[in-house]
Amino acid sequence: MTTATASPATSLHDVVVTNEQTRAEWRAGRASIDRGRIVVYSKHPPDAVLDRPASTYTILAVDGGDRVRRFPNVALDRQASEPGKRYVFA
Repeated sequence: MTTATASPATSLHDVVVTNEQTRAEWRAGRASIDRGRIVVYSKHPPDAVLDRPASTYTILAVDGGDRVRRFPNVALDRQASEPGKRYVFA
C-alpha cells in the first residue's frame, strides 16, 4: 500500500490576506491548499479584515517550494470556516 504525499505547492507560509475593498492586512502565518480552496490556520484575524461579508481578498504566500503565490479576488467561505481555528477562501 502506498501513501500519497502532499505536493510542496499545497503548503503555504508567510501568508498575508488583504481585504481588497479596505486594504486592511492580516499576517496569518500558515495555510494550505485543499481541493482548490485556501485554508488559513489562525486564531486571531483582525476584525478590520473579515468584518465585511461581501469583501473579496488577495492572498499572498510562499509555498513549500519557495515560490511566491498570489490568489486574487477570493471570497471567505463563512460556512466552511471555523472562527478561531481555520478560515476557508475560494
